[in-house]
Order: sequence, then C-alpha cells, then structure tokens
Amino acid sequence: MVTEKLNNKSNVGWFWKFFVKEHFIFLFCALIFMSLEGSMLGLLSYSIKFLFDDVLVSQETKNIFLVGAIVFSIFSVRAIAGFAHRLITINVAQKIIKKLQDEMVIHLVNLDLSFHKINPPGKLMDRVRADSKALSDSVGEAFMTVGRDGFSLISLILVVFFIDWKWSIIAFLGTPILVLPIVFLQKWVRVKAGENRDFETKANVRLDEIFHGVSDIKLNQAENTERERFFSILNLTHKIRFKLESGMAGIPALIDIIAAIGFLAVMVFGAIDIVSGTKTIGEFMSFFTAMALIFEPLRRLSNVSGNLQVAMASLERVKNIFETKPSITSVRSSIPKQFINRDIGLEFKRVCFSYDKIKAVQNITFTVAPGTTAAFVGISGSGKTTLFNLITRIIDPDEGSIFINGTDIKKIDLFQLRSFISVVRQDGMIFDETILENIRFGKQDASEAAIKHAAKMAYVDEFADNMKKGLNTKVGPRGSALSGGQRQRIAIARAFLRDSPLLLLDEPTSALDNQSEKLIQKSLAVLSEKCTTLVVAHRLSTIEASDNIFVLDNGNIVESGSHESLLRKGQFYSRLFKSELKENGIKSD
Repeated sequence: MVTEKLNNKSNVGWFWKFFVKEHFIFLFCALIFMSLEGSMLGLLSYSIKFLFDDVLVSQETKNIFLVGAIVFSIFSVRAIAGFAHRLITINVAQKIIKKLQDEMVIHLVNLDLSFHKINPPGKLMDRVRADSKALSDSVGEAFMTVGRDGFSLISLILVVFFIDWKWSIIAFLGTPILVLPIVFLQKWVRVKAGENRDFETKANVRLDEIFHGVSDIKLNQAENTERERFFSILNLTHKIRFKLESGMAGIPALIDIIAAIGFLAVMVFGAIDIVSGTKTIGEFMSFFTAMALIFEPLRRLSNVSGNLQVAMASLERVKNIFETKPSITSVRSSIPKQFINRDIGLEFKRVCFSYDKIKAVQNITFTVAPGTTAAFVGISGSGKTTLFNLITRIIDPDEGSIFINGTDIKKIDLFQLRSFISVVRQDGMIFDETILENIRFGKQDASEAAIKHAAKMAYVDEFADNMKKGLNTKVGPRGSALSGGQRQRIAIARAFLRDSPLLLLDEPTSALDNQSEKLIQKSLAVLSEKCTTLVVAHRLSTIEASDNIFVLDNGNIVESGSHESLLRKGQFYSRLFKSELKENGIKSD
C-alpha cells in the first residue's frame, strides 16, 4: 500500500512513483502519437510555401494534386495520432483516479477515530472524490497539452527559423518580457487554487450536514438560516474562483499582446524583403502561417502552468492524507492457541483513558470469566461505551493493559482480534443496500441460508416478510426506509450471523418497543449461552440475570456484584434501580 512507502521525496516524485510510473510504457506510446500529431503542424505550415510558389504564383495546375495529397496525408496522420494518444491518456488517467481513490479510502478507514472526529465526512468525501479527480484530470490535460503542443511548437519554430532566422528573432523579440509577469501569475494561481479547494470543501461539508439533518431543519424551521449559511460560503467561493480564473486567463492574454507586436514587425520586414525580391510570397505565407499557428499551442502551454498549479494544490492535500498515520497499529501474529475454542475470558488491569485530557475511565480493573455475562451500568458519560471501544481497539488505553485469555490484545493481530468479537451498538450503521446485504455485512462469506437464520433469530423476518421483496428490500440511505427498531433488529441479526465467542451489547434494545424488546431478549439469551457477553444498558431490568454487574461513575468502578447483592448493599446501583422503578410507575419493596 502507498501508506507503507511514504518518504520525504517531493510531492511530484511521490505521485510519479506510486501512481504514474507503472503506466510509463503506455504514456511513452501516447507521447509518440503526440509527437506525430504535433509535428504535422510544422509540416502543414511548410507545405503552404509549395501551394503559393509552385501552384498559385507559377500557375502550374499539375502540382495541385501533389500539394493536395500532402495536405490530406498531414490531416489524416494528425487525426489518427490525436485519437490514439487521447484514448491512451484518458485510460491511464482513469486508472490513476481509481487507484488513488481506492488507496485513499482504505487509508482513511484505517485512521483512528480521533482523526474522524475532527474531519467531517463531507470534507473527506471532497478529498477522495474532488481532489483526486482534479489532480488526475489536471495532470492528464497538462500531459496531453505539453506532449502535443510542445512538439507542435518545436516543429513550427524549426520551420520559421529555417525560412528566415532574422524574421524569427524579430517575431520573438518581446518574449522575455513575459517571464516575470507569468512567474507572478503562476504563484497567484497556486495560492488561489488552494483557497478555492478549501472553500469548495466547506461547501461540501455544509451540504452533507444539510441533507443528513433535513428532518431537524424542517422541525426547527431553519430552512432560511441554513440557506443563508450555505449562500455565504458560495459567495466567498465565487470571489476566490473569479480571482483564480482571472490569474489563469491573464497568462494567455499577455501572450496575445506579444504575438500582436511580433506579427506587426514580421509583416513590415517581410513585405520589404518580398518587394526587394530576396524572399518569395510562398516563403512569407509559410512563415506567416507558422507564426499564426505557433501562438495557439503557446497559449495552451501557458495555461498548463495554471492547471499544474491547481494540480499541485490538490496533490499537497492528497499527500497530507496519506502522511497521516494511525496511532493504533496491528502486529502480524498467528491465532493464539487459547483462542481456538469459544471460551473467551477478559481482564482489565489498571486501564486509564482520556478524551482531550477529560478522563473517561480511571484505573479500571476487572475480570470477566469465560462463558459468563457481565453488565456495565451507570449514568451517561460514566465510561461504559469507552470500555467497549478499548476492547475492540477502536481506541487504545493511555495506561494499563487489556487481556483476552491471558494475551495482551496489543499483541494480537488487529483483524484476528476483531474476528472474535461481535458488537451490537445502539446506533449501528445501516447501509443503502438490501436487508439481506446489511445482515451479510456481519460476515461477508455467509450463505443465504445462514443469513435467513440470523434474520429469523433477530425477528427481522417479522417485518421483512410483509415487504414486497422480503429480505431483498432496499432500506434507503442510512436505513431511512426502516423504523429505529427495525434497524436495531438488523444490527442484532449481524451478531447472530457472526456467532463470535465474545459478544458486546451496547444498548442493544434501546430502539425497540416493549414487545420487540422481550422477543429480542429471548434471542440474545440464546446467543449469550454460547459466548462470553458484555452488556451496556440503561434499563437495569434487562441485566438482572447477569453473572456480574459493574457500576461505573465518573470513569471508576464503584460497585460490582450480582443484581441481588448490589440491591442489598443499598448504594449506587440500588438507587439507580429504584429510580428506574419509580419512572416506570412501579413501587419498590
């Protein structure tokens, strides 16, 4: 992978090595075709000499067909070569985009949660799609322009110097004047290109938030507010984009001014030489045609610098993504022998973890025996979900260690570790796929029969059977076509399908009604019989049968024991339990 090979080379060198170099042979073939297409312009301009001197001036009609055949051949070769190099270049550019976006996505997925918390999805989507495409498109366009127009420019310059070197010097006399303004404009374009991409990213982020929060926008009557916020971003984007385009348009405008001066000088000196008889009309027309053709590729080549500056801005942003390294790394190791069976035991030893200096768990130590069920309760923010993230290594502890069957989880291959764990969260992600594919997400190689069994165990079939396409029904973006309870059942079905020896349940029935909760509790009880289970729950009534209950407060375990023993103590857990009974209108004994 690209992320494993980053070094301190320049951005261009890095891009060439990891994304372009493998296509060198195809690009070289494209360059050959570009040289053919470009050199035909020089040949065309020189053939004008024969048209005027050998046909029009001499009035030798027998040469018409020869000159016509030459011109026809020139345009035919140019057409075939142009078609060939465009196909090759476009194909290579698309392959580069595909690899670049693929590498970026897998790299971003592997980065830590801390990275994703400060980088909204809209911003990352813009990096993957817009920046990579802008980079590849700009480089591809620059390659075609430099290759084709570069050879055109060389061939045309050779023609004009071959006809008359004095005329050529006069025509190009003003060229050095362009150097400083073009250098200034290139720097301007690069700066504005970076600013433009930043504002386009902000616009994408805002759109992502608007469309994902459209229900809340409607309910809070915030349509106009959101429109004004987005419109203010568009206004700033427009201003920056206008400055960027102005800078890019300024370079060819300068060239046109110099071209006008050059043409005027050549016409004056050329007319003098023709009148004096030192040059023929054919030579002048050939020279004049070549000069007229020179400035068009020169204009396009001048635009290349602007496009490359845009590409460099995108390249820098793309490379910065790849240079961001995950702090949670995996070791390559075989499956420990003690993991072969389903008896999974868990131990925390003096574990501490903080979010931005805010302590989430403090000096946590506990043991969960294989095949038992442990529950974690406490008020919101007490650290319950953090414990699950630590077990799955979504985050790593600042201090202390976590052991599974006596092995530190940091010494277990990350992929292997997570293969032993099933997680049901209260906000499990549902994708814009069918119900069946959403369940298969828990185990990609599962058979359809196994998926249907998991759906039955999680009571997904109860609502799926009432749909026209059953399990093959599309659920919409983020499961928008389903209720909260239905989405939760699909998440639970994934756990049944994975059938892992360690089961983590983070508020698994939070989105279910009482009837559905009772059904799911029965299924979870069956699932828990075959594995070690850890449960986070606000409804204390759902964890009464747990073998051990750990009570958390401010990141500390303040109590532990069975449901009955904790009630007898009459402390924190007892107060929580009585408070819940009161909320449900039940009198406690």
